[in-house]
Parts: sequence; C-alpha cells; structure tokens
Amino acid sequence: MADRLALLRAFRHVADAGSFSDAARALGLSRAAVSAQVARLERDLQARLLERTTRRVSLTDEGRLYHARAVRILDALDALDDETALRARRVTGRLVAELPEFVGTRLVAPRLPRLLEAHPSLSLRLVLNERIEEVARSDADVLVRFGLPEDGRLKYRRLGAMRVICAAAPAYLARRGTPARPEALAAHETIDYMDSAAGRGFDWEFEAPAGEPGPPLVTVAARGRLVCNNTDAALEAALAGFGIVHDMDFVLRPLFAQGRLVPVLPRWRSPPYELYALWHPARPVPPRVTAFVGFLAEAIREAAAA
Repeated sequence: MADRLALLRAFRHVADAGSFSDAARALGLSRAAVSAQVARLERDLQARLLERTTRRVSLTDEGRLYHARAVRILDALDALDDETALRARRVTGRLVAELPEFVGTRLVAPRLPRLLEAHPSLSLRLVLNERIEEVARSDADVLVRFGLPEDGRLKYRRLGAMRVICAAAPAYLARRGTPARPEALAAHETIDYMDSAAGRGFDWEFEAPAGEPGPPLVTVAARGRLVCNNTDAALEAALAGFGIVHDMDFVLRPLFAQGRLVPVLPRWRSPPYELYALWHPARPVPPRVTAFVGFLAEAIREAAAA
C-alpha cells in the first residue's frame, strides 16, 4: 500500500507540474526515479496516463480521470494525518517551504537546527528562488514573500518588516569618494539585484530623512554595470571593492562591525518592506505549518534586534 501511494504521489506531482524535472525537485528524487515510478504505475494499470514530448508532459483522457481520483485520495489521506497530528499537538510530517534565496540562506538556514531539534518528527524541504509571480501555482506548504499576492484565497501572517541600506568597502570609498545624496549614486559603480519578473535590476528607493528638503521618497533607477540574481554574489563583489551594494540591514550590520564594509548614505533608508508567510487554505491547519510560521516570525524578530 505504501509503495502504491508513492507511485500515486509521483504521478500527481508530474501531472500538476507538467514536468518530470519539476516533480523530481519537489519530491527530492532524481528525474529518472520519478519517471520510473510513473512508468511502473502505467504498467500496473495497463493504461497510458501521460503524453510525453520533449517540451511538455500532459494528461491523456484516461490520465485526467485517474488524476482527479488520485488527488481526492491523497488529499483525504493528508487531511486524516493532519487531523490526527492536530489532536495530538504533534509537529510531524514533511513540510515544503519556498523562500526568497537570501531569506533562506541568511536568515532561516542558520536557525534551522533549533527548529528541527525541537521537532524530531518533522522533515523540511527548503526551495529557494524568486518566483514571486507563481505563488498561486506553487505546491509548497508555506511560501515567504515580500508583500501580499493578488490571490486573496491564501491565508497569511505578517512576519515583520525589513529595510534596505547601502554599503561599500572602505577601499572603494577611498578611491571614488562617498556620495552625499541618493542622486549622486549615478556617478558611482552600483551593484544591482535582479528583478526576475521584470528581467532587470530593482530600482533603489530611499525615504528622505526628517527635515530633508525635496520629495519624501527618492527613487534611483537601476543602471549598474553589474547585476546579480544572487545576493551572495552581489555582496562578495562589494566586499572586493567593486562598488556600492544595496542590501538588507540585518545582512550588512555585522560587516560594519567587522570593518569590512562601511555604511553609505546612512540617513537614507528604503521604505519598510513587509514580509509575509503564505499558505493555501486548509482546515485544520497542520501543526507543522503553524510551527514553521512561528519559527519564521521569531527569526525575523531576532534579526531586527541584533
């Protein structure tokens, strides 16, 4: 029975994703293993469930019928497990969490031993990416995003707010000088972070300090020669002295204390960016989701207080 459930889950993931590779990543298996599971299911049923092309996987007519029933069975089993765990207040089972890359690597990963040691029956799969436009199609149990998506069906909890500040290596500032206002960044090398949805760097936003003449919000267009889709790469380039980086304050503060980076425009900070945990509606909410969201909120509070 357990073996058949594994085949059903593999088939469902492939059908939902339309891809063996995406299903394999979600399941934590190799593409070959998932393909073999689906092929075995088709052999057992003596039916072709999927049409395979080089670009896409789609359901056959028989596959659509089987998929609809498989979804009902798997969802009912998951709900039964969740209800049992909820009554026992046990944090157990497998949880898939999808987070922005830098939140996962810099904020969450260093604190994960605490969560997993507290809940030895919990298994966690972290998916780190920036697919902010694909919230509604994600099959993750918990998603972390800046701002709320348009899909109002999702449940959510506000985790906290973060601000972005500027920094550069002392050697760069000694060589190029220190800008006094955001507009002066145009004369400097800046390291931009890639907006994956727009295909360009994020613009830099600054709230004017109290008493500063001019507009309350200044936006500097992203036009740096270096654009990264990975915050670690951007930070390393700044540490190497290439230019000015724009990053979360909790990431940069320890580097200021070490003298490896220096604040730039310290009175000018970004507006607060609200961070939310999102999850798909379910009754009851599994204890593992509640525990993980609480863990995230505590991590944000700790980072803000550091």
